[in-house]
Amino acid sequence: MSRGTAVSAVVVFALALNLRPAVTSLGAALPDVSVAGGLTAAVLVALPLWAIGLGGWAAPWLYGRVGTHRTVTVSLVGLASSLAGRVLGGSALLLVGTVLACLSLAVLGTVLPLLARGSAAYPLGLGLGSTVGALVTPAAVTSSSWRVGLGLWAVAAVLTQQLWQRTPGELRVPRAASGKVRPYALTVYFGLVSTVTFLIMGRLPGILRDAGVSPATAGACLALSMALGLPMMWLVPGWTRRWPNQTLLVVVLALPNVVGVTGLLVAPAAAPWLWAGVTGLGMGSLAFALTTISVRSADDSPALSAVVQGVGYLVAGVGVLACGWLYTQTGSWRVPLLLVLAILLGQVVSGHVTVARAGSALFLRGRPA
Repeated sequence: MSRGTAVSAVVVFALALNLRPAVTSLGAALPDVSVAGGLTAAVLVALPLWAIGLGGWAAPWLYGRVGTHRTVTVSLVGLASSLAGRVLGGSALLLVGTVLACLSLAVLGTVLPLLARGSAAYPLGLGLGSTVGALVTPAAVTSSSWRVGLGLWAVAAVLTQQLWQRTPGELRVPRAASGKVRPYALTVYFGLVSTVTFLIMGRLPGILRDAGVSPATAGACLALSMALGLPMMWLVPGWTRRWPNQTLLVVVLALPNVVGVTGLLVAPAAAPWLWAGVTGLGMGSLAFALTTISVRSADDSPALSAVVQGVGYLVAGVGVLACGWLYTQTGSWRVPLLLVLAILLGQVVSGHVTVARAGSALFLRGRPA
């Protein structure tokens, strides 16, 4: 590995670390956020998805006019400012700050696949950021307050900005892999995967606490889920490029979430660590979707990434809000979790359609050098 490649991998990893703590920290602290209750909590879980979906459309415009370096700079500055600002007031400022933070994440998340181009540093950083956000935030909330627990992630964005400023010029990325995918199917797949992922990140502690699990254990279960997603984030990019039967891979990656959601539906308090662990393994589906976007983007254009992530996150926002609304209407997680099982079935179907056109041979030829 050349020095330039190593530096690029480190930079990609650092940038990816910032993509999830703004969301997982909110999910971990949500039961303790005094200004978020009832429907406000449901909106706060769905809001990041809508903001990320809409913000993704701005990335190609910025990228085309100011280049990679300034686009990433703008997103990091916006992220740090909004994360710090959202904890300084009541529910309105929390909502506005979350929107602005996720708009910044949208721009960063749309451009980052172009820098990663299938590198495991991208999903690994994403998974580690999810884990750290879920693990550190409850401890910060317990020792101080929810404002400190959420606001400290602005520091991570500032540090990453300092690293990015020391990255000279525009990072060059290799050409995309050969072989086409069906953009509409990949968009649906990404949207359904993101629905399940964000529900777990935002609602797992609440589901377990409603079942009688202690707050400390519920928070630790979320951290376990995020932690067990890490090896999947590391392994799945390689599997995506090597498995000859891509449909089988889609099914295998969906199965852990089927088991975990079924457990949460039938007996959530009986084995909370098990259900949390297998939902963490289910994060492999997100790594598969992100890797597919990364290696199939045409040349250096963020168009495929913008469309898939933009529309996909909007779809996910509807799904997450629907689950939250059903919970507020029924007072139980039974109906929302049944809906999640239906979403997982749709995930498998759309994933099969996504890979059917490209075929296994094209995926094998698409392996980066």
